[in-house]
Amino acid sequence: MSTLDKIGKPVRYNPPVGLLEFMRQVGNPSLINMGAGVPDPALLPQKALMAAFSHANKKYGGSMWAYQTPEGHMGLRGQIAKRLAKRGVRIEAGSIILTSGCTQALKLAISAVAGKGDVVACESPGYYNLLEQIHEAGAKVLPLPIDMNKGLLLAEAEPLLRKYRPKCLVVCSSLSNPTGATLSQIARKELLKLCVKLGIVVIEDDIYAELVNDGAPKPILSHANANDQVIHVTSFCKSASPGLRVGYIVPGKWFEKVARMKCNTDLHSSVVSEAILASFLELGSFDRHLQKLRVLCQQRREIVRDGLARYFPKGTKVSNPQGGFLIWAELPFAVDLKAWAQRSIAAGVSFAQGEAFLTVQASNGCLRLNCVRAKKQDLIKGIRLMADCIR
Repeated sequence: MSTLDKIGKPVRYNPPVGLLEFMRQVGNPSLINMGAGVPDPALLPQKALMAAFSHANKKYGGSMWAYQTPEGHMGLRGQIAKRLAKRGVRIEAGSIILTSGCTQALKLAISAVAGKGDVVACESPGYYNLLEQIHEAGAKVLPLPIDMNKGLLLAEAEPLLRKYRPKCLVVCSSLSNPTGATLSQIARKELLKLCVKLGIVVIEDDIYAELVNDGAPKPILSHANANDQVIHVTSFCKSASPGLRVGYIVPGKWFEKVARMKCNTDLHSSVVSEAILASFLELGSFDRHLQKLRVLCQQRREIVRDGLARYFPKGTKVSNPQGGFLIWAELPFAVDLKAWAQRSIAAGVSFAQGEAFLTVQASNGCLRLNCVRAKKQDLIKGIRLMADCIR
């Protein structure tokens, strides 16, 4: 039985390894880091961002150094609304709330609709910090089965959704973390239709969508009946600059509740970061950067997939995402993931243990690999070291 086939009922769960541990690995220069889901700083558009800073300083002047409303910089909200319109989402800039990354946007979304004792459904495997946030909200997590390339298996998930009636379903519709799976447009419509019927709020995590090879797909938010049923969250941390810490949420009918929670959390996010990003988008720099980044990600994914085919045990299953920089792999046999990870770190390479993304014990050895944090020349070396440490 594959790890992806083991799905349980709603449980209170906190992953053994979380965001704090992975982020602390980022600062370790001695590791070939294929664990934390962050890019190599050398790949970030530093010159374009500096030019955007100069442009913003001239355009916005003193206002970018002052307080602003909790909802965020109106210039950036306007740029985001234009960008969403190209993906079929027609909303006003004023319906968007800017956040400190997608992590905060996701926390606000969950807090708006779920609380202690409630059930929150999500993909399994799913993002470890999402599991942490569900736990912090006092809720139970309902893991739903997925295909590592196509995403949520709706036919298998529907009976679970009908039985347990979660308050919300969190889904990363494009290049899901950790597998890289992307839902088809048909699947998105069917998922929304079912959730509308069952009264389940969809929280759509769109953070990786801009990294899809052919460009960002139409989000679930673009489909009919979405306005009162979907909360859309994302950020520019994976696609532009994690250091700016700029994300946003389209909370729909929960706007006032989310705005108040945002205000009471940190008043507002960084005005300087938001102004820089507004200019970055206005100048066309973001799209130019994405064209290069998508190609680079594809090249790195191919290197990693080739390395896994060469050095990992025969029968290892490897995801084949339509973009992005994450790869999910499952060994054909069980392995002590913690011991394997420790041996690998001692050898000089890190990976994300698969059990961090699961609410059930992994049936097989599984892991998530980041293809763009380590240097290109270190990717094959890292995979070889991991393979040597399996047994």
